[in-house]
Amino acid sequence: MPPAGLILAVSLFCGALTVAPSHRGPGSIVTIVALVWFVVELLRLSARNRWRALRSAPQPRWNATEFGLIVVAGVIGGLVGPHLLASHDNSTVVGWSLGAAVTVAVAVCLFTAKASYRRRSSRAWRP
Repeated sequence: MPPAGLILAVSLFCGALTVAPSHRGPGSIVTIVALVWFVVELLRLSARNRWRALRSAPQPRWNATEFGLIVVAGVIGGLVGPHLLASHDNSTVVGWSLGAAVTVAVAVCLFTAKASYRRRSSRAWRP
């Protein structure tokens, strides 16, 4: 399962991509911070996997609901946020609000998918 830090880093990166085009200075700084955080979380995940390739880590079996939530998070963070919502015409408040909304939406979808998987897998181990 992806750790919470990785989910938050991905969510912040998606939100930062929504802000960056409209506000070059602070938006670019937030994007760099989010990218560095994401790389640090990947390094932590690799270290936890004893520096083997991440594809050798155990793969969870997602059901349709969990997979759908992950796809929705990907569409919001990768398509809707940076391509449809981000604009140079947005004011400061609107740009940062849309970035925060994308961050929260992606985080909610990914944490919900993780919680659903954990609940489903814990039921499998009950007698």
